[in-house]
Amino acid sequence: MNYYEKVIIFDQNLDDSAVEETVGKVKDLIVRQGGEILKSENWGRRRLAYALNRHQKGNYILLLFKAPPSTIIELERFCKVVDSIIKFMVVKLTKKKQIEAVLSALTQSSAKDVSKPAQAKTPASDESKTVPEGKQDV
Repeated sequence: MNYYEKVIIFDQNLDDSAVEETVGKVKDLIVRQGGEILKSENWGRRRLAYALNRHQKGNYILLLFKAPPSTIIELERFCKVVDSIIKFMVVKLTKKKQIEAVLSALTQSSAKDVSKPAQAKTPASDESKTVPEGKQDV
């Protein structure tokens, strides 16, 4: 299976529940074709670099996934049919450095998610307080 990165730009006037529903359908299509979703990010509403079909803004979604090559054809077919999708792009991650960067980012984000609750519970220590220069005890 290959690693892929997919960016989807939705119409800005679409509500969040409709965007999530369509993203869920895309994820379901990937899983049904034998793929695996690694990461999904909602980048929010942003201004487009140039007008696309008279749209000035769009809602950006990023998907990182592993899938067989035949899945990409089905994804493109699906995205062409859905009217709320303004633009989409699939990039195959071929270089080892790209794949390693994705995998390390996934492990780091999962490690941060696990460590956040533990850090929130511990009180701040006196060592973490900063002392202005010249005021330190010698």
